[in-house]
Amino acid sequence: MKKILSLLAATIVILMVACTGKPTPKEYTLTGNLSGGGSDSLLVYLQAIDENTGEFVSVDTATVQNGTFVFKGLAEDSPMLRFISAEGLSKPVLIAIESGNIDVSFDTAFVATVKGTALNDKYQEFSNKRNKISDDLRALSKLSKDAENAGTLTPEYEKQLDDKYDSLYNGMKKEVFDFTKANITNPLGVYVLIDRGVSFDAAQLKELLPALDPKTKTNPRILKLEKRLEALEGTEIGKQFVDIKGTTPDGKEVSLSDYAGKGKYVLVDFWASWCPPCRKEMPLVVEAYKKYKNKGFEIVGVSLDDDKAAWEKGIKDLNITWPQISDLKGWKTELGAAYAVNSIPHTVLLDKDGKIIAKDLRGDQLSEKLAELLK
Repeated sequence: MKKILSLLAATIVILMVACTGKPTPKEYTLTGNLSGGGSDSLLVYLQAIDENTGEFVSVDTATVQNGTFVFKGLAEDSPMLRFISAEGLSKPVLIAIESGNIDVSFDTAFVATVKGTALNDKYQEFSNKRNKISDDLRALSKLSKDAENAGTLTPEYEKQLDDKYDSLYNGMKKEVFDFTKANITNPLGVYVLIDRGVSFDAAQLKELLPALDPKTKTNPRILKLEKRLEALEGTEIGKQFVDIKGTTPDGKEVSLSDYAGKGKYVLVDFWASWCPPCRKEMPLVVEAYKKYKNKGFEIVGVSLDDDKAAWEKGIKDLNITWPQISDLKGWKTELGAAYAVNSIPHTVLLDKDGKIIAKDLRGDQLSEKLAELLK
């Protein structure tokens, strides 16, 4: 009789689970292994990202014992993004929490390899490709620096290195976009979009943002990308300039419209005194200004400095004589955001009526364009 009752009770439980339609909870085990020893008693943190601030928040803690640490828990129906952080790590390690066994191994330099579940394997493959390109970019930079120090950096060799660098960098951007597009419906794709979205152009953002889950679109950092897309579209070649207002070094408020659309070609030059590429480029801009300033050409410099003294010193040291404005907010500048500036130097060339006719003219390109326009 007892056996019959037990069997009946078990059957009822099974039926109740089946009727509720609720899936059986699935567990995950995250195991970390550290090479080289000497890490016992080290605290390891499992962290989440606050979607409003982008800051890391610890949700669990483990202690390294015999070179190993373990996190366990229930995996939700949708994968969750978490990060492993510990003293010695240069940056938190991204983990997709999904049911199954997830293995994280650290080499002696604390470089992590994550594997064991579908999304983690996919992200590791992407990371490997990206890391390889980063290594190649650093190697090219070293070649350039070594040649410069040895006095063997000829213009031809420099161009050769620059062309290789640009090719690799564009390859990196393609890898990032392709991964984001292929994973835009899962948390990994959303994370990369948020993390690297400022490097995407208008066409790429127009392709990615509509594919997001409606709930994801309310994320404050996604909303910033929506605003960036608006700025990109509003400052495309062929569009009328967007007016911005800043303060000159002597404290006067000046607008771009004080110069643009007034019958001169105007170069809007986004730069900063702390930016090495800007400083390298500036002598060519100075030369172009001297040659064409009396022939219908003007420049308005927009500085991304946040230190007024450094900005003023940069103007003096670089022999900048054209109008300058800034809001001294660094990368948080509203002036740069209006033109979707995410790297500097960044230039926008306006025609006599204030229409955008070219962007990012570098090296001799500016002088060549002005020679064509101001014959």
